[in-house]
Parts: sequence; structure tokens; C-alpha cells
Amino acid sequence: MNRHRPNHSDPAATAGMRHPHRKNPMLAHPLKIVAGLLAAGLLACAPAHAANGNASASLKNIKFQLIDLDLTDNISPSIDFFSTSASGYLSFFSSDPGIDETGYSNRFETVNKPFTYGGASTHNGPTSMRSDMHIDTPLPVWTSFVSTNQRLHFTLSPSTRLLFSAEAEVFVQDNGIKDTAANATLGGGFETTIDGVRGYESFSTTLSTNAGARSELLQGVLDTGSAIGTGVLAAGTSASFYTDQNTSPVPEPETYGMLLAGLLVLGGVARSKRRDQARQA
Repeated sequence: MNRHRPNHSDPAATAGMRHPHRKNPMLAHPLKIVAGLLAAGLLACAPAHAANGNASASLKNIKFQLIDLDLTDNISPSIDFFSTSASGYLSFFSSDPGIDETGYSNRFETVNKPFTYGGASTHNGPTSMRSDMHIDTPLPVWTSFVSTNQRLHFTLSPSTRLLFSAEAEVFVQDNGIKDTAANATLGGGFETTIDGVRGYESFSTTLSTNAGARSELLQGVLDTGSAIGTGVLAAGTSASFYTDQNTSPVPEPETYGMLLAGLLVLGGVARSKRRDQARQA
């Protein structure tokens, strides 16, 4: 007996046939969609620790001016610097994965210090000083600091005004850094003894920023009386970054939307599969 073999080219003959090993194209397409939506949502929820920034602080045209406060005492204003010092410090530290990179300077010079995730530089000159830093790191917890300092010890003639000044500039630009700062400072003080009574005078002025650029003329004044004054002038620049991003970020509304869309498509695919199984039964 000849068995009837259906002609596969005839749509009528094959309309009722099922192919158990052939994937349902209507099912595969939504699964690809949901996989893409879920992957995009999960990537958007993943914590992003990358942080980068640049910071600098400088003092330029550091100078002093002497003014005679008593033109009748026949004493010309004078200042004698008997000791000067300059120093610099550069560092990057992270406890995870255990990075501790440090550089030092102890004289008037320029120092460049590369870090694993950036670098820093210091400059100390007779009339200028500067601190610079740039960081680009994926680490979640870290801190970086750079500074320069100068100290000038002096004696000042009686009845003399000392005007100490410098042009200050500070700058900070950052992305994802928790705490930032750039500072430029001038300060000074001296001591006098008149008729057995000791007196002290001082000043301090600072230009700072946590974001953007600022500039200003910093200056301070010290006046001696009828006795010689002995003291110190100090100048400094610094920049610092600190971040702690252990807390997971809150997903944006668009992220929730992608996750919800993926779950809705997944639910629709599951319902469609259950209906197909019911028809086959």
C-alpha cells in the first residue's frame, strides 16, 4: 500500500504539521529584546567609581616693601633675612589596593611626581611658588595632596612698616570627586621688646576655592615701634582631593524604566509560551 507523503511545497499539506525541533521565530525575537533591555538596565545600575580632576594653587610676584614710619629718627628702614627655607610635598594614597606614593622637596626647586593614577608637581622659587595636581582613577576610596611652603626669618628696623604681598591664583575642576580644595596663603608675625614689655603682631590671608578659578592680590602689614622686630614671613600653596564612593549610586528613572520594560516583555513571553503549550495539549 502506497503511503501518502505530503508535499512540503504545498502550504495546505504542511499547515497542520508541527516541527518540534524548530525554534519559534515569534518567541526568539522577544527574548532577544528582553535580554538587551535587562543588560542595559543592569549596566546602568552598576556603580561607577571613576573620578578625575585638576587642581592648582600659585603665588606669583612675591615681594615686600618697607615704609619709614618716623622720618625724624634718622634710621633708614631695613630688613635682614637671616634664615630661609622651602619645602614641597606630593602624595597619592589608597588603602584598596594599597597604594602609597609620596614625593618630597626641601629646597628651592621644581619637582614632578608621577602617580599610578595621575601626577603632581611643586615649584619653589625666590619670587613664586606653585602646587599642581591631576588625578584620573577608578578606585573607590583615595586621597591626594600636594603643597609648597616657604619661611623667611627676619629682623626689621624700628619705626618701619613691612608690606608683604603676592598675586594668588587657585583653580579646581573635577568630575566625581567628593572633597576638593585649592589654597594660597600669606602670613607673618614678629615680636618686639620695648621697655621690658614684649609685644607680638601677626597677619594671615588666604585665597581658596572648591570649584572653578579665582585670583586676588594677597597682602599683609607688620609695623614695628621704637624697637627692632624679629619674626617670620610665611607663604604656602596646596591642593587636595578626597573621595569615598563605597555607597552604590541611586539608579536614574530611565534605568528603572529599562528594567521594568524588560520584565514586562519577559512576562509576555512566558504567557505566550503557556498558551502554545495549552494548544499542543
